[in-house]
Amino acid sequence: MDFGTVFLILMLVIIAIVVGVAITIGVLVSRGVLGLVKLSKPKYESAKRSALKVRAESTSGPLGEIMKQRIRLQESMEATRRSLEVASSTRQYTGNLDSIFRTLQQASTVVESQLLVAQQDPDPAVQSVYSKTLSVQVEQITHTATGIRNALASAASPVVDVDLKDLTRTLEIEATMLKNWSATYTDLGDGS
Repeated sequence: MDFGTVFLILMLVIIAIVVGVAITIGVLVSRGVLGLVKLSKPKYESAKRSALKVRAESTSGPLGEIMKQRIRLQESMEATRRSLEVASSTRQYTGNLDSIFRTLQQASTVVESQLLVAQQDPDPAVQSVYSKTLSVQVEQITHTATGIRNALASAASPVVDVDLKDLTRTLEIEATMLKNWSATYTDLGDGS
């Protein structure tokens, strides 16, 4: 082999290594960025909700009521979502509750966007109309969300009642039998 061929092979190997390292670093960075985004989104949402709570408490009139309705709606939906996720992760039977919750989420999204429009309206009289109209819908949605959580809680009750006195009596019998069995075989071992 001449010098040119050796040089060309070395250059191709170096280029292949550089490209492989670049792809590996790119994948690791993109996964890291996506991981950070996934981790930071709940914290960002929590910070937004906290800021909205502070503003709602410090604001009076229909604007304050609209913000409080948004908070109540968001917290109720978040609590229900978490309850369903935990129930699903523990393989608790949820029946059609997931489907009901998805429909409720759609209604919640519509009401949330209407509340946001109401919050942005500059006229307090119009905000008051929005507040009165939407408060009924917010109440219905939060009531239904609470119903979903109550259904999950009632489904989590034990299926079989255990009589603890019966269990204790059985345990005592087993312990006595094991003690007698042990003593019998220990005595047999001493006699031989």
